[in-house]
Amino acid sequence: MKRTLIWCLWLVTTSSWAGMMAEVKKLATESLILSVTSTDTGFVAVGERGHVLLSTDEGQSWTQAHNVPTRATLTKVVAHGKHIWAVGHDTTVIHSPDGGQTWVGQFEDPEREVPLLSVLFLSETRGFAIGAYGTLLSTEDGGVNWDDGLISEELDYHLNDITVLPSGTLVVAAEAGYTFRSEDSGKTWQDIELPYPGSMFGADTLLGEVLVYGLRGNILMSRDEGLTWSEVPNEHQDSLFGAVKTDENHLLLIGANGAKLKYVDGRVSTVVKQQSGDDYAAGVFTGNHLILVGETGIDLQMMDR
Repeated sequence: MKRTLIWCLWLVTTSSWAGMMAEVKKLATESLILSVTSTDTGFVAVGERGHVLLSTDEGQSWTQAHNVPTRATLTKVVAHGKHIWAVGHDTTVIHSPDGGQTWVGQFEDPEREVPLLSVLFLSETRGFAIGAYGTLLSTEDGGVNWDDGLISEELDYHLNDITVLPSGTLVVAAEAGYTFRSEDSGKTWQDIELPYPGSMFGADTLLGEVLVYGLRGNILMSRDEGLTWSEVPNEHQDSLFGAVKTDENHLLLIGANGAKLKYVDGRVSTVVKQQSGDDYAAGVFTGNHLILVGETGIDLQMMDR
């Protein structure tokens, strides 16, 4: 049966990979990859079984990092300078201080069976990791210590993605038609009910806008830092999992069944011809190429203008 990213993101296994190193596999670049980010020295991608992949040639070739201290599925990776953090299942956080060459574990709690689904660092010291059932971790020292809490005492919805606006306002995309926002660097959070009652899998900013997108192709946009939201018309119903910023005015929304939608100024402007039926989870733009990752690994594509 064909795997889907929704299944992969929400599957919480009862097996624990605590204390185990990721195995180096020849076909790691063709396995499930859920996130990719640019760094000072190239690109880093992460996925199932604790796989961490590195590229220094614009995504043309990839090597697997050795001695990664987990076999849990990694769902999101971000970089700030040479520092890189990845999060995933078993409430796992791992960190590299040197562009992905070496890795250490910073947090894990396999017994609670809760995946972390996204991570954001505002600096080399201040960061957040979010996940299922309202889980919110925060750090002030680069992940050496994490404050383990909840985004809300009343609403235990899964938290799928987190982004920051130029003003510093934080916005979290969640399930069940909710987002959360914070104007005080994550000290307090306000829950916002959306006009669409389903799950939002991603959140991104674009000039004066913040977007959330997700189930069945639903896209919502806010121009007041997440206080109110309006629906962006989209006739395509493939679920959207990630976005690639191609310039300061455009996003490429990607998702199930090879979906690639261009977004600009409150509308889906062009539907890019699908090149595969694979599910895409995330991507980055480099030169005139897209590096897309998903259920069949890493896919390097020319950017359609």
